[in-house]
Amino acid sequence: MIKKDGVAVRCGEQGIELCMEESGMSPTKVLSTLMEMRINVEKPEVIVDAIKNPGSWVVITKEPTIPDVMIEITDDEMEAYATYLPGFCSFQLSEEEILKLLKDKSLELISDDVAKMLLHAPLERILVAKGVPPVDGEDASLEWVYQKPVNPVAEDAQYVDFKEIISKWDYVTAGTVLVEKNPPQRGTPGKTVKGRIIAAKDGRDIDLRKMAGKNTLVTEDGLKIIAKIDGVVVKEGTRVSIISQLIVSGDVDYHTGNIEDFVDAVQIMGTVREGFKVKAKTSIQVHGVVEGAQLEAGQNIKIDGVVAGNDKAVLVAGNAVMARQITKARVQAPIVIAESGVLFSHVECTDLYLTHSKARIAGSTVLAERFIVAPNVGNDLAERVVLQITAPKSLNQEYEYVARVLSEKRKEYNEIQELAKKSPTMLKLYEEKMAMTATEIETLDERIKELLTRIQDSLKKARIFVREIVYPNVEIRFGSSVYLVRNELSFVTFVFEDGQVKFYPFSSPPPIPRVIISR
Repeated sequence: MIKKDGVAVRCGEQGIELCMEESGMSPTKVLSTLMEMRINVEKPEVIVDAIKNPGSWVVITKEPTIPDVMIEITDDEMEAYATYLPGFCSFQLSEEEILKLLKDKSLELISDDVAKMLLHAPLERILVAKGVPPVDGEDASLEWVYQKPVNPVAEDAQYVDFKEIISKWDYVTAGTVLVEKNPPQRGTPGKTVKGRIIAAKDGRDIDLRKMAGKNTLVTEDGLKIIAKIDGVVVKEGTRVSIISQLIVSGDVDYHTGNIEDFVDAVQIMGTVREGFKVKAKTSIQVHGVVEGAQLEAGQNIKIDGVVAGNDKAVLVAGNAVMARQITKARVQAPIVIAESGVLFSHVECTDLYLTHSKARIAGSTVLAERFIVAPNVGNDLAERVVLQITAPKSLNQEYEYVARVLSEKRKEYNEIQELAKKSPTMLKLYEEKMAMTATEIETLDERIKELLTRIQDSLKKARIFVREIVYPNVEIRFGSSVYLVRNELSFVTFVFEDGQVKFYPFSSPPPIPRVIISR
């Protein structure tokens, strides 16, 4: 007996019988259910009798129903459903027979258990096969790996330098990976319930060669763009480049952060604010003012405005520092050129030139190895100025080193002498050691004399040129020789002769060297 939707059907002695579980059901619905069971109703009026007499069995046909399997396949062939249609007053299909019917349709079944499922649930629509949809491959993707990470701030930090944390630019060194490509993935083909292969799309690739801009290169495997030089990363659309010359359109302040020394040249259209740092491998040019900032360049620093250092500015250059005026700053460079003056500053250089006719050095200390050229030195307030000519730093450093070693060797010689007096039996050994040390002392003495001669010669070649006035309380030094100006001097040149500082009438100073700023 099989029941469906309140309709019971069985095979009786006289044929297929119908029984209604309850009255009131529509004859049309009952007929529809019987048709789904593939039962041929010979006399429709018997359905009415069965509805009027629920619980009673009524013969509806003597014609047997042969079992079958109904198969439905979706239009996209991705799912197949089967319904087992049982036989009435006939035989039933076995699991093997059902499997054969399904496989004859070329279906790739979920499992062989579907036959058992169909037999256990006759007239139920059951999913027996399911296709595999294709999976398109992922497109190639990019990782912009060069971005400067934000410096973490420790929770217990009592001081945070936002000038170091904030940076408007991404600085990189040669060899830094700028962009890394994740390759596209191949698509995975799908398959219908009938085994038909469904093609999948492969992911789209990205050609990094079209993205690699100036001063970058693509690795041989085509997966990375790397920097060829140190510099700043510039991204224009999808194209990435490295520039070695940085132009700052405004001030160097908290909008930009410090500028690191990854670039060759820096040009700043505005002002460098107090507390900030600017470093470049070759040159720095500032069109505005430099406040209490630190500037360091491998070659030249040029400041169109003034240096208002507030006793905090530090300027270091490998070749030259040029400014309209230097005030309350420390400057170190072979050539220092100031237009209107050096005021209350400390300058270490080879040559210092003041170019304006009214320019002056006041309240400052200048250490130069060769020339100091200034129209005026000091002022009416008699503020102390020290102009010191020193030997080249390399000579001084070597002299100090040799003098230190010589002192140690003399001390060692004296100690060996004392030991020899106390141990006559070891005299021969000590004599050999003393002779060796004495030879070393003699060699060092000769080197000291050579260095002193060279130092003296460098001092003799140096000059301090003052075209206008040298005011009182200006201290002129050549090496260890000192001359203190007590009365105004005019139109003089200071020299080192006979171990003393002397001055003569003003002579023509050397021309100001030409300095080229990298752009």
